Amino acid sequence: MTDDIFLKFLEYIQPETDFDISKSPPKPDYSDDANWAALPAIDGQQFDVPDASFSVMKSDNPVDVFYIHPTGFYEKEWNSNMDKKRSAYERTEIVLANQISAFNNSCNIYAPEYRQATYYSFFDINKNGQQALDLAYTDIERAFDYFIENQNSNKPFIIAAHSQGALLAHRLINQRIDNSNLQKRFICAYVIGYMIPEKYYKEIFPNIKRSESYDDTNCIISWSTVVEGFKRNREKTLFWKPSGWSVELMKQKVVATNPFSWTNDNEWHSNSENKSIINKAQNYDFTDRLRIEHTGTKKSIGLTRIQEFEASLNEDTGLIDTKGPLIESIKKMKHFNGDLHPFDVMLFWGTLRQNIQDRINAFI
Repeated sequence: MTDDIFLKFLEYIQPETDFDISKSPPKPDYSDDANWAALPAIDGQQFDVPDASFSVMKSDNPVDVFYIHPTGFYEKEWNSNMDKKRSAYERTEIVLANQISAFNNSCNIYAPEYRQATYYSFFDINKNGQQALDLAYTDIERAFDYFIENQNSNKPFIIAAHSQGALLAHRLINQRIDNSNLQKRFICAYVIGYMIPEKYYKEIFPNIKRSESYDDTNCIISWSTVVEGFKRNREKTLFWKPSGWSVELMKQKVVATNPFSWTNDNEWHSNSENKSIINKAQNYDFTDRLRIEHTGTKKSIGLTRIQEFEASLNEDTGLIDTKGPLIESIKKMKHFNGDLHPFDVMLFWGTLRQNIQDRINAFI
């Protein structure tokens, strides 16, 4: 997407009024299953697999995962009303399939729906976006508290999140897990696709280390994926610290782990056992951000026709550079600019699936 097209898109989705909490959608009640996007007892796309060779354990696993989904809301309101007939929920279903499904043979999956902040929030300069994210966070915190008190039954647990979900997870881990009794049951957090500046790591996670190997526990795992040589052109983005919101430069070193090697070196790594996946559906445009209504289109995930690629942790930026035949194929997509943010999990689905089990084994 060119800069001009993107700016027009932002103008089109910009809310027309300032944030007003009195006009926010109703607060979700997490004792009602309808306010969860995924639960072990409810069939959904979190149980999708690429083919029958992959086993699924929907429940009775020794470990739970609490998943915070990324932004799927592009409407001209500051926060989503969680209407399951809207396209925002359809996008949630899609990421259940292409992200949290990596956990469906090892963890009981819990994923709250929440009044997510609209995508425009990350570009707002008047603090409306911060307030929208604050509202979204209140839902996540209440959902997590309900999960711990009513669903988890004192089992070990993992936090998983992407993009907006990862930003909210940073705050949740700081507020609810770090230096708490829950940390004894905390296996790790996969907080993917949102920057953690190196200079703020210890401020946000003072008692939780950065992952250094494939079987580390009580740790944070993060990465953001790009094509080799790509530089993100956005100058700044919102970031949360215990002292409050700030606006941080995108061009700075961020914390990351290479999801092929699970190390923090700057070498190129590949993984022949990895299984990269794609979304599949007939007559559905996965890149359409302007649709409002849920289409009801049947969707699935499958293995990419081409699998080979390599990944390296960039020593200057901390981004995960990628190259190889699969990346060359992705580069042919319409409007593709080199940022692999939507593919952060899909590219590494198989190696992530194995790593979840490795960390569970190390913890238990």
